[in-house]
Amino acid sequence: MAPSHSYEPLNPAEKENDDSSDFVEEEAGHAVPLAFHRDKSRWRYHLAAIALLLLSNVVFAGLWFKTWMSHQAHQEPSNCARTRLTYSPADSVIRYEKKRLWRDIEGPNPFIGQPRPELDQAWREIIAPITIKVSGDELARFSEGDSSIAFKDGSGYLAEMGVYHELHCIKRVRRYLHLEHYYPNMTDADRVIEDLHIEHCLEYWRQSVMCRGDTTLGTFFWRADGMATSHVYTDNECVDWHALDTWARKRMVDTADYSQFVKDDK
Repeated sequence: MAPSHSYEPLNPAEKENDDSSDFVEEEAGHAVPLAFHRDKSRWRYHLAAIALLLLSNVVFAGLWFKTWMSHQAHQEPSNCARTRLTYSPADSVIRYEKKRLWRDIEGPNPFIGQPRPELDQAWREIIAPITIKVSGDELARFSEGDSSIAFKDGSGYLAEMGVYHELHCIKRVRRYLHLEHYYPNMTDADRVIEDLHIEHCLEYWRQSVMCRGDTTLGTFFWRADGMATSHVYTDNECVDWHALDTWARKRMVDTADYSQFVKDDK
């Protein structure tokens, strides 16, 4: 006798509300695990997130590289990999260029030779910006706490750039070579003062030369008399003088007029 089986009717409502079913019927008629669809959705989100992360990294790297290149473009010409330990407002215009410097004293040159109007005018002109005006903020950045002579109108303070002081000293030494011409009525007391001025200039040069420590190399040749002699030229890294001098002349101050300055109450 065949065993009897009991059957229970399927509850349609229970089937519709059963979210724990692991299968779903595809259009093709095959039962596919529902977890498979959930995994595909997760992978899509993961891949999208990874793609966005990679894209943002690429964009960030591109912006960083652009900023770095812009910084290099502005810094390299002015600093030439030099570490700046001091500040000058003129730093903004400093550029370097390779230039062959000739120290040959033959040929026309307004800065050398015997005293004459052309020479005197050339030296007056080249050192004209020896004193310039700087702002209060600029003074605070370079003066290490020192003050300076202020302008009565509050527009700034008096300052000088070292390069023009050195040029002034060269001019002074050149005049010292021709005392009779430039100081025909010099007294013994005047001579003592001028000697001290020249000593100051020579010491100023010594310290400036050692401070810069120019490592430019020159070459030698045999003179006709058999002496080993250095050439009168070298290939140097030089400041763009026109740019620096133009900047200084825009700030130059005529110190002959003391009425424009605040004087000490002493």
